[in-house]
Amino acid sequence: MLALPSSDYLQLVYRPDLMVLVGRWMRQTTPQEMRHGYALLLNGGEAQNCCYWLMDARRRDQAASEQDVSWMMETFFPQVAARLGQPVFIAYLFAPTHLIDIETNPAIPPLTYFDNRPYRIGRFIEERTALEWLTACRTVASQQ
Repeated sequence: MLALPSSDYLQLVYRPDLMVLVGRWMRQTTPQEMRHGYALLLNGGEAQNCCYWLMDARRRDQAASEQDVSWMMETFFPQVAARLGQPVFIAYLFAPTHLIDIETNPAIPPLTYFDNRPYRIGRFIEERTALEWLTACRTVASQQ
């Protein structure tokens, strides 16, 4: 594992054995912390030329606000694709109740929203399943 610049609310490591950038939210964040954390994540992905990311949000117990969702959809995700220059695959890990909140929140797009975009999102409650999805994405991408 390669530790990357992190903060007290986001731990970042690159796993060369899995070719995955791992971000673990350590606690609930303010909107400013969330944006800074995602900037760290993007910088780490760019530095490692890694487009397979595992984001562990199990320690966050609230879904993002409408403003945060809007920022992610309109600013962050398009910036990711532009800076990395290749499709990016992000597997999000959530606690089961948090995932239910996210999937029933009308402000958060369904997974089908990401189908034809240069960034793909998966939502999971088990890390093993999330990593398997990232591996499958890498396999498909390598065959294209």
